[in-house]
Amino acid sequence: MGSKPYSKLAIAAAYAKYYLRASSKNKELTPTVYNVVDEVLSDARKVKHSDIEAERYRLQKSKQVISFTDYGKSGNIFVKKVADIAKNALKPKKYAQLISKLVAQRGAKTILELGTSLGITTAYLARNKGTEVQTMEGDPTVADIAQHVWNQLGLQNISTTIGNFDVTLDQLEGKTYDVIYIDGNHNLEPTVRYFDVLLKHSNAQTLFIFDDIHYSKGMEEAWEAIKAHSQTTTTIDLFFIGLVYINPSLVKQHFELRY
Repeated sequence: MGSKPYSKLAIAAAYAKYYLRASSKNKELTPTVYNVVDEVLSDARKVKHSDIEAERYRLQKSKQVISFTDYGKSGNIFVKKVADIAKNALKPKKYAQLISKLVAQRGAKTILELGTSLGITTAYLARNKGTEVQTMEGDPTVADIAQHVWNQLGLQNISTTIGNFDVTLDQLEGKTYDVIYIDGNHNLEPTVRYFDVLLKHSNAQTLFIFDDIHYSKGMEEAWEAIKAHSQTTTTIDLFFIGLVYINPSLVKQHFELRY
């Protein structure tokens, strides 16, 4: 069982504390972190994809109702409106822009995403020139909706693997990725386990991006465990996402930055 998500009020209170603690500028930033501030955070909202946002809007107005399996919630089957998923579960534009800009700043060519959902953030990833995106989604119905989004956008550099991550991660074999974005099972044990597994599919330059690191007590514990991991060096807490660098040439440090 996963830990219960924090209430909206609890998240708002936690965000207020983070915002007061976090830095927007800091003379003591390492070069890697300074580059994130200078090249990404200050520029991310310039990433404009009106056609992707038009697809988001279309999904938010959809009348379709689907049943799907959520492996992050004990494999239970849920019945939901696509519009509700689009309004409540998709990464907001601000963070889709940020993740896209992080990919561009790293010059990433190979990207792995755990948790396709309706494919909006995937589309932001795939819009970076020269990228190949492999995305993993638990449910085929959800994956079909995402594929329709990409077809509408003319994106042909996305491949999808469907099924429980506990099974499909074993199919990666010897592949390595420049960016690994984990937005799947929002629970302590699987999040840490996925990090351990995916370290085998990374190199010293790989950037890990973790979604919803303050979503629940369990996810906060997972974030602390990942920060403390022997292969983790620099980490950056942006509240709604966390960045993890594993380059051994970097100092093991943790930063909180405003975005």
